[in-house]
Amino acid sequence: MFNFMKKAFWFICVVFGFVISACAGRPQARVQTPVEVPVVVSPPVSLPALPQEETRLPLELAVERVKRNGTDIEKYFILGEAGRILVRANLRQGAMDFEVAYDLENAEVLSDSAYRVGFVIREKESETQIEDTLIWRPGLGRAGLLLALDDDYVETWEHYFDFFDEYGARITFFIQGEYIPFSAKALSRGHDVGYHTLNHLDLRRVSPEVFTREAVEAAESFRKQGVPLSSFAYPYGFSEPWMHDVLLRSYSVLRGYGTTFRIYREDEIRSGYIISRAIDNTVIQGDETFDRLISLMLRTVKFLDDGRVLPLTTHDISDASWAITRRRLEFLLKTTADLHLKFYLYSDFAR
Repeated sequence: MFNFMKKAFWFICVVFGFVISACAGRPQARVQTPVEVPVVVSPPVSLPALPQEETRLPLELAVERVKRNGTDIEKYFILGEAGRILVRANLRQGAMDFEVAYDLENAEVLSDSAYRVGFVIREKESETQIEDTLIWRPGLGRAGLLLALDDDYVETWEHYFDFFDEYGARITFFIQGEYIPFSAKALSRGHDVGYHTLNHLDLRRVSPEVFTREAVEAAESFRKQGVPLSSFAYPYGFSEPWMHDVLLRSYSVLRGYGTTFRIYREDEIRSGYIISRAIDNTVIQGDETFDRLISLMLRTVKFLDDGRVLPLTTHDISDASWAITRRRLEFLLKTTADLHLKFYLYSDFAR
């Protein structure tokens, strides 16, 4: 039994040694460090961008054009009910036609030089419309005011010379009668003098001889004193077409008188005859109405610009019916200056 166990022990030792030898002679397995292969990322392929105009609706593009308020949109005005001034524009975007209605009357004053103006743009065929606003900043331009004072209130007018200077205002005084020294003083202060006949008669109801004396011959007393008198204002605004032909031989611009809002381009004034809008106290009732109407008239001529000119006329500066109060006059001059409108003289359009 002992011998058997001895033999088994030696057998196990031999086998164990053989296994150790086999393991020691076997080559070790090596762990390889992974090789970093650079990854090349190709830049994304840029597809050509489509023009923005091709991806947006014509109505959207038309609204943006109106908001830019550029010169590519030609504006105009019409008179609505009760003489209300309405500013409009037509524009074409793509194959569509649009009409724009601007609300200058209710424009919001943002500062001395900016306004928020509401507008409605409507596509004419489908009647689709959008309401929006634009920011309007009136700058320098040729649009302006052609302001006149009529008759013989020379002492009052001269008293206001310094007041006019405060706003850079230039006035045309249409004087009636014979030459007076006020004329030279007015010219020396940068104003203008036009003629308003000898006796302020209704020229439609006088003989040709009286017409000539009243409107032509009496003006020579001014010209002999160096006052050119390039313009003439009909008394009461009344005239006949034949009178224009006669008087344009002696004057460059003839002026009528009415109560309707009118504006003119410079070349239209130079053509010889215009009608000025009356702004007397008796014509425009109430200061609130005066302020609203004057603001709208001045904003309109400035908004349309393109050398347009607004003629306005009054007489004395007082509380009288055929006059303008100082308060109203100051509002008119200040608003004109704030909008950067030019103050024109009738002599500016002399041929």
